[in-house]
Amino acid sequence: MLLTKRTMLKGMALIVLLVSLTGFHPQPVLAETEMNIEPAVIDRFIQSEMEKTGIPGLAVAIVRKDWSVYIKGFGQTGDGLPVTTETPFAIASLSKSITALAVMQLAEAGKISLDASVTKYIPSFRTADPRGADITVRRLLQQTSGLTDRALPEMALSRRPDTLEEAIARFQAVKLASDPGRAYHYHNPNYQILARLVEAVSGELFGDYLQKHIFQPLQMKNTFDVANTNQFYEQDGHFPNGHIFVYGKPVAVKEPAWFIEGAAGNVSTIEDMASWLKLNLNGGMAQGVRPLSAEGIRTMHSPAGPDKSYAMGWRWNERGRQIEHNGILWTYYADQVLLPESGYGIAVLFNSGLNALTDYSVFTRGLTDILNGKEPEGSFLSKKAMEIMIGLLTAVTLFFGIRSLVRLQSWENKTRRRPKWVTALLLVPALIPSILFACLPQILTFVGGGRVLGWERIFLMMPSMFIGLMLYALVCLIIVLGRMIRLIRMR
Repeated sequence: MLLTKRTMLKGMALIVLLVSLTGFHPQPVLAETEMNIEPAVIDRFIQSEMEKTGIPGLAVAIVRKDWSVYIKGFGQTGDGLPVTTETPFAIASLSKSITALAVMQLAEAGKISLDASVTKYIPSFRTADPRGADITVRRLLQQTSGLTDRALPEMALSRRPDTLEEAIARFQAVKLASDPGRAYHYHNPNYQILARLVEAVSGELFGDYLQKHIFQPLQMKNTFDVANTNQFYEQDGHFPNGHIFVYGKPVAVKEPAWFIEGAAGNVSTIEDMASWLKLNLNGGMAQGVRPLSAEGIRTMHSPAGPDKSYAMGWRWNERGRQIEHNGILWTYYADQVLLPESGYGIAVLFNSGLNALTDYSVFTRGLTDILNGKEPEGSFLSKKAMEIMIGLLTAVTLFFGIRSLVRLQSWENKTRRRPKWVTALLLVPALIPSILFACLPQILTFVGGGRVLGWERIFLMMPSMFIGLMLYALVCLIIVLGRMIRLIRMR
């Protein structure tokens, strides 16, 4: 609801009181009045989409240049507490834009040349491919190093590094998928190399560098860096579990072990992310400081290379005329969007993670519509409804599977006069579900642009579908085995 003249005449003290009760700050209220943005409209949209998607908790920040227009938390944490503007979230790959800023700071200080080989700054960096010497700092930033998930399936490896030095050592056995600079391949370890580069050049631990040169100057008081996901839960402040979805119900679980420093290792709050958005919308200036020049910010935001959309920790969306990046973990998700033409920035942090049925981008799309004076376009289908359908299909699968097993004698009687080789051949199609399920990691790698996932990650990404597919494959396999036994006995 917009402030009326009568309300404004009640004085600054009353304004501050209203602000504290609604979760807004004095600056956002002024910005809302000038830009004619109604918080109630945003509230209704967020709550409606949370209901459709089943997302348990999220926090939203909208800024315009150096104003905080809207900052608010919704729903509950994994501990059942209300989400506030100070609730910590894992921001996942939004961390890449922060890592890129650290690298650009060192470049502007003359300590790094973006077009120099990374081996100049990290002599220990070696690959099993001589082309590795042509990997430059810029190519790492733009994800065109030639390194890929197929060459180093870091999310599927059983042994994970504990430090950036160990992460760098893994490349000694890795070959490139393409010549450096030739093709775009989104690969988290590119940014792990960059984090090690920051350490090598600055002489500071990566997390310490971020605190001293980025988080503290920007007054991001509740933002910190970790090397692996286990460290989320080792900090002084309590970090709540995120969620996965099982048949539409959010289930709080601990984030699985994963080395993420440089690529996805930052934890932040929505208040701190508002400061981050302001920096990127104001040419490197926020909170009265300038951690990077306006030209440096433009370079970070400008796509280049063969992909024509990926810049440096940011992606250019030509259709929406916006700069964006999302962040994905298995129990947390994050989105950030910059709208250069209007000067707005949006960040949405979620305490639920990657899910095959959840369209997280509907929130930033709808908020962008509202900021542009349009009716927000919400989700077309309810995720809850889709989850219920999957549950019903799973139940139907079990029913007919058990029915087929109970009626094995009837099947034997019907096929007794048929040639045995024909009956055996007709059983082959029933093995297809089991074969497809066994090949699920390879199928998802193919359709997912080369990202390699292990079985644990696949389950966390789509628990309901995983359970349904597994049961379907298992039922089909048991039926085939039962019929094969009957067929052998008939002989």
